[in-house]
Amino acid sequence: MISQNIKSQITSIWDKYIADNKKVLDTKGNDLEDIDSKRLEAIEPLKIIIQDFITGAIDLAEFKTLIDSFNKQNNFWGFTSIKGQMFFNLLLKTSEPEEQSQKLTKLMKQCVAEPKDLPDALNKIEALDKYVSAIFNKAPDKRKAPNPGSVCYFLSYFWQIHNSKVWPVMYSSMIVSFTDIGLWQEVKSQKEGYEIFFKLNEEIKQILIQHTGRKITNWEAEHSFWNFRKITAYPKKEVKLKELKQVKVGKETPISALTEASFDIYDYIPRVIANLIELGNETEMSGSAKGSKYEKKVSEIFKQLGFTIENLGQGTGREPDLIAIHKEENVAFIVDAKAYANGYMLSTADDRAIKEYINHYCPKLKKNGIQRIGFVIVSNTFKSDFREFINDVTWKTDIKRFVLLSSDALLHLLAYRIKDQKSLSEIVEAIISVGTTISAQDVIQRFDDI
Repeated sequence: MISQNIKSQITSIWDKYIADNKKVLDTKGNDLEDIDSKRLEAIEPLKIIIQDFITGAIDLAEFKTLIDSFNKQNNFWGFTSIKGQMFFNLLLKTSEPEEQSQKLTKLMKQCVAEPKDLPDALNKIEALDKYVSAIFNKAPDKRKAPNPGSVCYFLSYFWQIHNSKVWPVMYSSMIVSFTDIGLWQEVKSQKEGYEIFFKLNEEIKQILIQHTGRKITNWEAEHSFWNFRKITAYPKKEVKLKELKQVKVGKETPISALTEASFDIYDYIPRVIANLIELGNETEMSGSAKGSKYEKKVSEIFKQLGFTIENLGQGTGREPDLIAIHKEENVAFIVDAKAYANGYMLSTADDRAIKEYINHYCPKLKKNGIQRIGFVIVSNTFKSDFREFINDVTWKTDIKRFVLLSSDALLHLLAYRIKDQKSLSEIVEAIISVGTTISAQDVIQRFDDI
């Protein structure tokens, strides 16, 4: 039974959602207009894919691939994140032997089918949880095993495709919101967690029905709690109001749960480098002093990510700031740090300098066995995507990947590396595969819960 105090908070959350014109943000922080209509359009082809798997028209591997491909083009449920597709990928990777694969196929067909009722849903969760836990508990490296904590989100996603009116998706972000308002307590099992979540969701909808005088859908309740989340990825005590204005984000700014970290990154980032963004925004320090300090902090972050660092930069002539090397995978990044308060814009001089760096260091790195070489520019913001220049560099030189990495994104990479014990290989894969311009939201989308 929900207390009157929490009921008042729920109606306030709803009223704020309505006051914000029911705004829902996508994984890049952009306004995602009419998400419910887009979901309805996406559901029909998804149903066909699921049904083809259940009937045996496609096998488990093809099912995984089709779901992955579809959600990358229609990511309206956040399935591309860690508890969705990544969980699915790991589940198959750890079930390669033929006998185990057949067992998993049978189990998956049973579990992704729509439950008859809530008890049936809980039995499905318990069955998959048992299977996944057996793999997870035996795995020497837990990061390479499917996490049982993903089971409820994973299955409830498929159930909602079958019947969105009945089955709510159990997002981690909603559990965080429920916790914030005093509505959630720790549970003993995945099965118990979904049962409590399902019943709370039904009770919340009834509260909102009484409040609004009309029917409330699972999606409306979900969206209102998405927008309830606040930005937590910036210092709570140390950042001054002036600094918050500079980075154009504030502690009380409402934002979709899919665009923010589910934890305070500054709980994990060492204090000596925590002010990287503020340093980049500094306007009173001399350019050389500011550049030197910013460069050293960027170098320290790459070092803490696990790279072997060769510092170059100021005082060593016309050089990039550092080279970050991952010897085990023969990967290196030539890194240039740009401490520009108003956003970095590529100049003609920088164009020439970058090409000189590449022509000078790529042969040296290759001689030392480094086969994959990238170039990274780190700055708070960028005034353009430098598309023409980047295309020219990656076409005509040995640089395989050219990345514009925001200071905020770099700090997020380190926070996830420390918090979740991400391997350096996972960090490298994120840098080379996320996109040419990498923001904090890109890092969050890749590594966070949903």
